[in-house]
Amino acid sequence: MNKAIALGVGLLLVVLLLLFSTTYTVKFNEVAIKATFGRTGEQSVIREPGLHFQWPVFIDKVTKLDTRLQLVESPHEEISTSDGLQIVVRGYLLWKIREGGEQQFVKENSSIEGATQNLPGQFRTAFTGTLSQYSFDDLVGPASRLRAAEDAIKRALTETLVDLGIEPVAVGISQVMLPAKTSRAVLQRMQATRNVRAEAERYKGNAEAERIQSEAKTMADKIRAFATQRAEEIRALGEVQAAKYLEQMSQDQESEDLAVFLVWLNALERALGDNTTVILPTYLEPFHLLNPNDSTTRGAIPQPRGTGAPRAAGGAAEPAAGGQ
Repeated sequence: MNKAIALGVGLLLVVLLLLFSTTYTVKFNEVAIKATFGRTGEQSVIREPGLHFQWPVFIDKVTKLDTRLQLVESPHEEISTSDGLQIVVRGYLLWKIREGGEQQFVKENSSIEGATQNLPGQFRTAFTGTLSQYSFDDLVGPASRLRAAEDAIKRALTETLVDLGIEPVAVGISQVMLPAKTSRAVLQRMQATRNVRAEAERYKGNAEAERIQSEAKTMADKIRAFATQRAEEIRALGEVQAAKYLEQMSQDQESEDLAVFLVWLNALERALGDNTTVILPTYLEPFHLLNPNDSTTRGAIPQPRGTGAPRAAGGAAEPAAGGQ
């Protein structure tokens, strides 16, 4: 009885061992590569999840691969931009096994762990080589071209990794930092750029101001010329009309004296209208009107003393007063 039980347990163990060596399980996030005597073919890739059968391990060898996204991060790398500035950058790569390239992946990398060890070097080469072709302004600022730089890195990796059965899914630049020396250079360049823009705006403003002043001066000259011309026309018309009245007034002595007095006043107004300094003897007409002590009069209108005095009503010249 005991021998029967032992034999049964032994047979059960053999069956379990046989089942364990002739079956394998593929998870939903895995793909299996089954190599028979070390050879693979089109039917060697198993993507359906579940329980599958195989020959014992000395005949069939099954390699399972995780099909989920894998992450590779680069360390901080110092690179030189196309405009000569030093920056420190860090990036990441999301990748997966290329569909249809599972056998090539196993051949080149053996496993996910092997690819994880090999990819950082290739990623670093594409990462730094591509970013060094961009200027600092392309990587930093509101007008940066980070998305274009990331796409360029992804294209470079795709060309390199396509033969390794790896598909780059996404490439990102997570950090862009400036060393202290570069920060000073960037600030100086930004200051110089602002100075150039400020000077350009100042020049533009001065040009606009000169244009406005020129237009205003031209318009003022036109208005002044028009006003002067109009004033001359009015003055000429007034003189024509005044000549008629003077002709009528010349027939009367008192009217003639009043006309002479008005002419004197007009001459004084024109001569002294612009803060003019005049040094003349006060006995000359019409400046004798400025001498309050001159008592030589004919009627109510002061008369000049000395030569050049108008004649009296009788026709004889008035005696000249003693000059000063």
